[in-house]
Amino acid sequence: MTQETFSGREVLITGGTKGLGLALVHQLIDHGCRVTVLARHLEPLNDLLQAHQNSLRAISADIGDRKSVAAALAEVDAIDTLILNAGTCEYLTPGQVNAEACERVIDVNVLGAANVLESSLDKLAVSTRAPQVVGISSLVTEMPLSRAEVYGASKAALDYFLESLRVDVYHKGIDVTVIKPGFIKTPLTDKNDFPMPFLMSAEQAASAVMKAIVQRRYLYKFPWQLAFSLRLGSLLPTGLQVKLLQKMVKRG
Repeated sequence: MTQETFSGREVLITGGTKGLGLALVHQLIDHGCRVTVLARHLEPLNDLLQAHQNSLRAISADIGDRKSVAAALAEVDAIDTLILNAGTCEYLTPGQVNAEACERVIDVNVLGAANVLESSLDKLAVSTRAPQVVGISSLVTEMPLSRAEVYGASKAALDYFLESLRVDVYHKGIDVTVIKPGFIKTPLTDKNDFPMPFLMSAEQAASAVMKAIVQRRYLYKFPWQLAFSLRLGSLLPTGLQVKLLQKMVKRG
């Protein structure tokens, strides 16, 4: 698929009001798509909605609430591309487990994706324009990192869910793309108190994501420098890997 053939697609994206999601909305519009944004708070889109009345709409919904998602998706007639971008991140204090934080992250990153998929798959299945599901995961799944227990687990769960779904929806003509970005400068990562190597702007990351979507990649990891480094680290013997990672632990 080329940018030209991608034009005119009906795209549903979750979490498209800030960061990577908002940058993707801009690029999807530039590609000639008709975009529907699903998000809790739509105010950040007001100016964009006014400027692109024919190619952009927004529907308020809490993706962690199955009934809210079902009601919102009832307003959507067609979906050619579904981008599961909405996500959250909470880091745990080393040596402690906060079950409420775990619940909040899993609720959005895993159950939220399932809620949207439940109400979207039938619409994707009847698309005549090579339907596609795109999941925004993370390079955090490449190695077990300090404080990332629940965030990494949620993204690993999303990976497995989508990779299995790919097998089960193949007969419906639906492709599934899993994208694993590294650090992206967003309001979420602005809260991080640790080094973020190869940090990318939201616009740079959105360009990389769009390339993978248009090419219909099964899996895409970026930036390659960070992906390669984490992959190399994951191949180390477990004992050596643990010793190296323990030196990075920030004691609470």
